[in-house]
Amino acid sequence: GPSSTWISLHPKNRSLLFSTVETGPGSVASFIIGSDGLVRQIDEHPPLEIRQLTWPIVNDGKEVIAPNYSSANVASHILGEDQAYFVSRSNLVTFNGSGPNRARQASSHPHEVFSSLSFLFFIPDLGADKVWRLEKDGGKWSVKGFIQQPLGSGPRHIVPLKGKLYTIHEMSNTVTEQVIPPLDGRGPAKLLANISTLPPTVPPGSLHNAAELFVSPPSTRYPTPYLYASNRNVSPLPAQTDPLGDTVAIFALEPKLHLVRHVHTGLQQLRGVSLRGEYGQYVAAAGLAGGGIAVFERVDGGADLKVLARYAGVGSEKVSSFVWT
Repeated sequence: GPSSTWISLHPKNRSLLFSTVETGPGSVASFIIGSDGLVRQIDEHPPLEIRQLTWPIVNDGKEVIAPNYSSANVASHILGEDQAYFVSRSNLVTFNGSGPNRARQASSHPHEVFSSLSFLFFIPDLGADKVWRLEKDGGKWSVKGFIQQPLGSGPRHIVPLKGKLYTIHEMSNTVTEQVIPPLDGRGPAKLLANISTLPPTVPPGSLHNAAELFVSPPSTRYPTPYLYASNRNVSPLPAQTDPLGDTVAIFALEPKLHLVRHVHTGLQQLRGVSLRGEYGQYVAAAGLAGGGIAVFERVDGGADLKVLARYAGVGSEKVSSFVWT
């Protein structure tokens, strides 16, 4: 489909792929990945009368949850028993909020759905500087409070881990660490850290929008988890970009959150980044505006990245997200 910008695999059947389609009124589509590696669309849910859908997730193999950046809501798209075709759309949850940046925060802009449990979700809202919490009760989703973020920061993606919430903020180019309060908790979540994602030197006059955030799962080869954040230079002029490309910022979690190093990727407008491998040893990354696709190996226990391969041919243009089959 045109402008299929965000993709997710089915959690139980890795030959099923789901995508949000931003062109036109917006929709959610499902695909089959054949044994020959070819991808074939099999279904598309009716138009939602909205645009700019962001990252979908497949909850328990029964529904596709997709946030709608433009329309400030999240929709549940119900799958049939085959878990491949859509049969209906469940309730929409609408968010109301705004932030101090009038140009980008005039209204709520939910940017991701993160599944903590099959009945509890976190939704970072770039427009309202909040991370909403959704809970499913009686088959319907409803808002169960929020975790406030720094004003004007623009929370984009999150990683909840061991009672803490790590958030990457697109507008302030920072990563924060907070204590996740209980659902019935009162008062703000305790802020433990607020650290810039940007490298020590950036081209004068350049504009950055931090993008992806993920954590490496502990494994026998990599027992220490690290947090990885992508810096995305969105400057329109070549003189405002770094010829070495945008960086991945690597953070250690212990004894407290701190920056370890920046790795230049050779990619321009680094947005799509994903980790995979038997031990979580590989990182795929793409430059939306140049450089194609690169695959890195995690070295030094995960505290650094070493490039293994690059591809800048047909099909590498404007890649925004990855899945590993």
